[in-house]
Amino acid sequence: MEIKGKGDDYFYYRLLSLLKKRIPYPIKEISRLRKSVYLIKSEPFWFIVKGYPSYQKLKTQEAFTNSLLQEGFAETYRFYVFKKEPIIIDQQVFGIMEYIKPSEKIFSYANKSNRKEAIGLLEKYYKTSENLVDIYKYIIPEHNMMKKWLERREQFKRNIPIIRYFLDEQYIQCIEYWTDWSLESLEKDKSCFLEGKKVVLHGDVAHHNFLHGKNNCLYLIDFDLISIGPKSVDYVQLANRFLLHINWSFSQLEKMPVFNELVKNKAFLSALVYPSDLLREWNRCIRQKNFSKKVLENYMIPLTTNQFAKRKKFADQIIQLTKII
Repeated sequence: MEIKGKGDDYFYYRLLSLLKKRIPYPIKEISRLRKSVYLIKSEPFWFIVKGYPSYQKLKTQEAFTNSLLQEGFAETYRFYVFKKEPIIIDQQVFGIMEYIKPSEKIFSYANKSNRKEAIGLLEKYYKTSENLVDIYKYIIPEHNMMKKWLERREQFKRNIPIIRYFLDEQYIQCIEYWTDWSLESLEKDKSCFLEGKKVVLHGDVAHHNFLHGKNNCLYLIDFDLISIGPKSVDYVQLANRFLLHINWSFSQLEKMPVFNELVKNKAFLSALVYPSDLLREWNRCIRQKNFSKKVLENYMIPLTTNQFAKRKKFADQIIQLTKII
């Protein structure tokens, strides 16, 4: 048996020992993919093993993905339960899930057809998950976008004295202005994110949660951040991720399916100005005290400054649009 990946050898052997008691196949190799996620190669099947902070979290994930599959949403993985006893190591509870063999083509929002595929798959997911809201409304939380965004702003403001060491004042002032303007506008009208049909939101529509399978099917993975709310909450996040790859072009965004209707809503437009990615990443950088040259010069500074002029032009355009809607 081969172990690939850096880390605690004792942990790997504990994991191997517990897996051998639950998986009825000989294990050939364990590889660490990322924190708390491992690829298990056995004969004849491969599995993914993932750690969760509690048994309840794991059982919610198992139940929810199983519900999706039962409702006809086949574009995700299933969990396997070989024995009832959970695998618990270092206060984490590990689940065993299906391994989806990836295609050689990488999924990216820089690719126009991939963006279209993502919207299509999310629409199918929401159509399925709206049928599950009544079942899961007592198990998973109601999404509160405003609360999250207000907290993120307050944390950023507390971090500004440190951020000033790395970022010019002009950038900080713009980020603050966009944040305040967006939240003030949403306080006046946030209907887009409160009303409408409720679905189970995915919560993290980053490109890495879409996977092209070897069978040419696109899969949606990682439901750790699911909550209940209107799908516009996920779509404002998706729009911000798309905008990074379309040069902050409103004209391109408004031509896309779903967004062609959402951009007619003043509250949705106001939310697009909120610099969620910049607040999130700077707050994380400060929280983790990660001030290495690699992080700052290769990631944080370019993330903030490389498209700043285009982003400012986009924000100015949106602010003007909201005055005439």
